[in-house]
Amino acid sequence: MSLINYKNIGEHSYAWDVIMPYYRFALGDVFFKERLIVGRENIPSPGTPTFVIANHQNSVNDALLIVSMFKDYRQPVSLARGDFFVNKTVARIFRFWRVMPTFRARDGGKTDIMKNIETFQIASDILKKGGVIVMFPEAMHQQGRFLGTFKKGVPRICFGAEEVANFDLNLHILPVNLHYSSIHHFREKVLIEVGKPFKFNELLETYKNNPNEAYLQFNEKARGVLKSMVLHIEDKDNYNEYDFLREMIRRFRIETNYKRFNYYDEFKEEKKVITEIDTLKEEAPEKFTALMAHTKTYSELLAKLHFKDLLINTKTSFLGLMAKSLLLLLAFPVFLFGFINNAIPCGIANLLTKKIPDKVFIGTLRFLLGFLLFPFWYIAICIAASIISQSFIIGIAYTVLAFCSLFPFYRYRVNTLKLWHNWRYYFKRKTEDVVQLKQLKEKILTIFCGGNES
Repeated sequence: MSLINYKNIGEHSYAWDVIMPYYRFALGDVFFKERLIVGRENIPSPGTPTFVIANHQNSVNDALLIVSMFKDYRQPVSLARGDFFVNKTVARIFRFWRVMPTFRARDGGKTDIMKNIETFQIASDILKKGGVIVMFPEAMHQQGRFLGTFKKGVPRICFGAEEVANFDLNLHILPVNLHYSSIHHFREKVLIEVGKPFKFNELLETYKNNPNEAYLQFNEKARGVLKSMVLHIEDKDNYNEYDFLREMIRRFRIETNYKRFNYYDEFKEEKKVITEIDTLKEEAPEKFTALMAHTKTYSELLAKLHFKDLLINTKTSFLGLMAKSLLLLLAFPVFLFGFINNAIPCGIANLLTKKIPDKVFIGTLRFLLGFLLFPFWYIAICIAASIISQSFIIGIAYTVLAFCSLFPFYRYRVNTLKLWHNWRYYFKRKTEDVVQLKQLKEKILTIFCGGNES
């Protein structure tokens, strides 16, 4: 496979300057319900050679979010796995988004691996000029909330850049933690936590004598820094139970103890939950075993009944559910307006993502399809409304309303589904299965929190 010319990928792109405001709005204000950036003050000043490393929970959205964290509209260059670039059209799209390929042994033969030399040289030149490189040291996205092993790509570029600059580059490694409420769906939450940059000057002498040892020490240091930031579930045998408790206990504590909270507060509470489970495993193995057993039974019974944890032990009344149903009925015209004006592009995006084998790509594809489809769709609406009303001003006003109706349209569908499950829970609340669910939840909260649910 012949590479597209990447030699000038580090140069400033004026096309990016034009598209970036729309991109930031589409990603941060439309696709995500909450995009919270913490630690922006840790970002090195413009002109400082900066290498961004981050955990890889999502696919392309990870790189897109990192680009959005720079307030000064810096234009980082990202490195992605080479098998994405097999299709020439996709490769050109990635090139526009300032993404270069790196190849792993399993992506191709020795010829492709040798192309990494050129890629790493370009990355080194960008850093030497005070640019920003973004790379995911795990070299692949993870199917879960944990940090994988680090490959040698990052240290090879970092030490190579220092060597080109006669070991006087003063390269900053900037760790970034990406944490999503869900990587698949529209209107979810995402946290971008920027850690304090660190250097690796103490390893330069080691690199001169033994590069491979320097790579290993660099990765050990870098992984230690990033691991301290991310939510990392070490116990793979009980991963599902850990992940379930992470969300269940966080929700219980946040709703009980916090008057106001943001997604960073939720993240910190989830990290605390994982730490407490690990401590319980070490200090009280019998309690840990019981907790895992109860959690497994509880989550499996929830799945069998198609219930969510948040329903269990919630106070529901017939009058309350009737009032919610009436409110949804009154809001139906708003939903209908949103459906008429947004169902087609939403339907196309959902249809095209249904058959994706790797589910990690669903969220990214939904964003990119929306990013491309919706502008043309709203332009078409504006033209049609202007012609029908014989007024361009009315056409513009109708298009703004059509766009704004996207959010209540989506929220109405979510609330309708929630109400349906609330009604189901209400009518099944005294059945044997639901009584067992209530008892299991009490046992879990008693073991974990040391008391009953209030």
